[in-house]
Amino acid sequence: MPYEIWHGKPASYKYLRVWGSPAYIKRLVGDKLDSRSILCWFIGYPKETAGYYFYNSAEQKIFVSRNAVFLEKGFQSDSRRDEVLIEESSEEPQHDNTISFEPPVHTDGVPVLHRSIR
Repeated sequence: MPYEIWHGKPASYKYLRVWGSPAYIKRLVGDKLDSRSILCWFIGYPKETAGYYFYNSAEQKIFVSRNAVFLEKGFQSDSRRDEVLIEESSEEPQHDNTISFEPPVHTDGVPVLHRSIR
């Protein structure tokens, strides 16, 4: 490779990303209660600046960002991180977890008053 010949060391490929992989992009402006990042799709590299091209499907916009957390490992293994399979076994009896309280009643029908001792 020309890079190895010119610089005398192998090229670093750690900045290359898988095209079409999902990534979380940090929002620059947002409300306190909004999420801090948005899920976008990596679609390429810009020619004129450092960073990455991303596609935001919610707003249907393409933009350049340098702050991104790529989810390539989950994307490559074709695992869905949002899907969680929860199975309940019907073999166990269902218990009623509600708590009911009935105040004690004297024989004359008047409830007993309990006062706090402070």
